[in-house]
Amino acid sequence: MAYFNHAFCKSFLATDVAADGVASSALTTAQVGVVGDTDWLTVTPSTAAPIVAPNKHLVFVQGSLHANDNIGNNPGHGGYAESAKSKGINLRYVTRLGRSTCTAAAQPTASICVGADCAPCGSNLFLRVDIKGSPALRFLNHNAYAIGDSSGDAYANGGALPGLCCATGQEYLDPAMALAAAAQMLLFDPLINPFARECQSGATLHGITVTDSTGGLDGLDTVVINAAGTGYAVGDYVSITGGGGTGGVAEVTTIGGGGAITGVSVRAAGSGYTAGAGLATGVLTGGGDGLATIDITVDARIATFSITDILNGGYTPTTDPVADVVTACACFEGAYVDTTFGNCSFDTRDHYEKEPVSLIMSVLDETGDPCNDCGVFTSTPGTMAETLGEKVLRDLLLTDRYMQSPYNQGNADSARIREIEGSAGIVTAINRDGLYKAYYLQHSVPRFNNPTGVFDNDQYLVQVYVDCSDTATIGELDALWTGIEDAANALGNPVTFDTYL
Repeated sequence: MAYFNHAFCKSFLATDVAADGVASSALTTAQVGVVGDTDWLTVTPSTAAPIVAPNKHLVFVQGSLHANDNIGNNPGHGGYAESAKSKGINLRYVTRLGRSTCTAAAQPTASICVGADCAPCGSNLFLRVDIKGSPALRFLNHNAYAIGDSSGDAYANGGALPGLCCATGQEYLDPAMALAAAAQMLLFDPLINPFARECQSGATLHGITVTDSTGGLDGLDTVVINAAGTGYAVGDYVSITGGGGTGGVAEVTTIGGGGAITGVSVRAAGSGYTAGAGLATGVLTGGGDGLATIDITVDARIATFSITDILNGGYTPTTDPVADVVTACACFEGAYVDTTFGNCSFDTRDHYEKEPVSLIMSVLDETGDPCNDCGVFTSTPGTMAETLGEKVLRDLLLTDRYMQSPYNQGNADSARIREIEGSAGIVTAINRDGLYKAYYLQHSVPRFNNPTGVFDNDQYLVQVYVDCSDTATIGELDALWTGIEDAANALGNPVTFDTYL
């Protein structure tokens, strides 16, 4: 606490909120509560409004994450196993109450779509992808880019790519074939491979989407369940093998009693299907006893394929894409994975990524300039998770350092010393890959004794983290923060409990 005489932030971990009347000394590990500064017993919003009188203080407390008092050797004063406490909170001077959202990470995606006449026979379709953002900068010290072309690449496919030669009299290559060849070359490029992959949906690749206005694709449109089966789980996948087609995949979206399927959605349209009833099903990923029969309807315009399927014969290319009005889109998604270390060797100086990669795709002409007539680019930015356990752990260790309990690191025997000193318990209490919700209480007290001082306000922030999967504790903290809001309002302080996106 001695680091800043005018500003301070203290972090807590919550796994439970104490009921009324629990002594701060009786709190279990990571159990939190609000106590009055006279009897030091926990209170809840249901106790009274306001919770305390205008001239009294609240103190936020948490059962210690330290299992012993080996540091300091002073158990007479509670030692390090004593509950962690905030400064006194005068509700008249609470300036901010808030909470974050449990927002999971989302991968960025980028798509480039080309028309039927964008791959003339005798020339190449050039596809460029740029990778931007801090992951690429850390990897290369500059942003990454590469160019692939429709001639294919021997090392990318173990030999010559099939279907990339025009037949006699053919004017344009099927755009799906051209895009697939160029995209595969890019994904095997050592500069692009660590950061991007073809778009995915569950277990099924969706690298290339093909549109055929003549109806030649015959991909799945809808799947209707006739016999529900048992033992399925949401997220199971079923490959549709009946109806004369290939590549169709449905995902189980809802189930009833006993794991009976009540809803599915098409994840891969495939091609070559004929609409009908009573079709058999093929491979199931995830469990269950297999479906008896299904009905399908056919979408004769759009189908999705993996790049490998298109280049290895899973797709029948047209020899006249202009007449058949065939267009195609290639889709990439960010797939960067950072290096992480285990808890035993965890160091607060370890890097963890806070920014998703950014993907930009474009079609080039043979001079290397952007092609204005071919190539429509669309993208969806990625988002990082809020808030990762990596940040929570660092905040808790910083709070421990404020209390003169350093986290030993950088030495060969650091893991042993952390076990002795007790900070290892903080590391193991946090799921570093997990998602946490944060609750904030900011407090500011005017300096009445020195209103002209440089530091015109003493302020500090209490932040409480809770695992996003712990819905019970989240509900309890929501109620506690709402009670603090009501109590502050009753004292004439119109602070509001906000949610920060």
